[in-house]
Amino acid sequence: MNPSSPQLLKFVGRQPVMAASPPLAPTAPRVAEPAPRSRAGRFTVLVLEGEYRLTGAVLFCLSRQPGLRVHLLTRDARSPYRFSSYVRATHAAPAGLPDAGLAAYAAEVALATGAEVLLPVDVPGMRFAIAQRPALETALRVLPLPTAAYYEIAADKGLLAAFMQYHRIPAPDTIVDIQTNLAAKLARFRFPVLLKPIDGAGGHGIVKYASAETLLAAVAALPASSRYIVQNCVPGYDIDCNVLYHNGRLVAHSIQKGLVPTAGEYAPTEAIEFVRNDAVLAVVDRLMRALHWNGVAHLDLRYDTRDHQIKVIEINTRFWLTVVGSALAARVNFPALACLVAAGRPVAPAPYALGRYIPFASFWKLRYGQRERRPGDIRFDLRDTSVRAFLSDPLTKLYRFFTDKD
Repeated sequence: MNPSSPQLLKFVGRQPVMAASPPLAPTAPRVAEPAPRSRAGRFTVLVLEGEYRLTGAVLFCLSRQPGLRVHLLTRDARSPYRFSSYVRATHAAPAGLPDAGLAAYAAEVALATGAEVLLPVDVPGMRFAIAQRPALETALRVLPLPTAAYYEIAADKGLLAAFMQYHRIPAPDTIVDIQTNLAAKLARFRFPVLLKPIDGAGGHGIVKYASAETLLAAVAALPASSRYIVQNCVPGYDIDCNVLYHNGRLVAHSIQKGLVPTAGEYAPTEAIEFVRNDAVLAVVDRLMRALHWNGVAHLDLRYDTRDHQIKVIEINTRFWLTVVGSALAARVNFPALACLVAAGRPVAPAPYALGRYIPFASFWKLRYGQRERRPGDIRFDLRDTSVRAFLSDPLTKLYRFFTDKD
């Protein structure tokens, strides 16, 4: 199947084609001569800064890898991570530099610092690295990444639903095109259903509807430019899978279940337990092989209690916030492993550990917050938390606290 074929992409429309970027801005600094590459057992990584919390999670994980040195590449000269104890130096690209210019600047930084790997942390960073890979790879290697077409399928809920229907991957029943004959399509649907924004994250924007009439009225009121899908609700429980693939081969994974209800009905839980589940891994591997996946991903899945089947809900095509939990509790350090794979270093296969994880802030609220304790509540202790990550990098957190205008 051609992943970029109109037959697949027509359901939700394609991403706009970007014009060729202008040449490198003349203000970009030049580097006279390259720094030596890292000695055996040690290497340097250039982290492309992304969303604040994801960047912090990835930097903490990298700090736990012996011999790994981190330089930060950022578009923001005022980045709070210029104060990070995990970062050797921060390299701020000149303001207004287009993507092609940023790629050239990254190559220059790599030559100056001896960086071997570029590590983006979020979706914009991954898209940048995929688009600019030829220019970047003149100076350093890039985190394993799939082709642009497969990445966009995985990142788009509508494209992914159509792709899974085509490949018969277990997933919720989904209406991808809600603008055409929706009433007729809903006649074959079980209610309640969810109306989901295609580009939503963290459960934001998802609304449940108990009847076709209320759903049709809501869809009719949507702006013409909005992009949504309709999925039936899957009774059961959430179970997620974290993976690292390299050229179609599974390098590492961990499987986690939520332990504490969230404030929002569709928001992800942060308190998790790492478990083993062969059925989850089998479904995930089928999908990721169909996508010819390369790199990291976090898959949201749900066990359907009606047909006793694991179903894929969506894919987070980036690092995830509980990556710290994977490193601490499951002892699978995905950012560090991705760097080792990209650098061509050996990675020994090892099973992940079982255990619990809760961010320290969530632990504090659960232990000392106002909510009354209920029978059956799970009790956590400091060994289950990210207290080390929470207390680390205090200057970064203080700077953001005093300067954040959000």
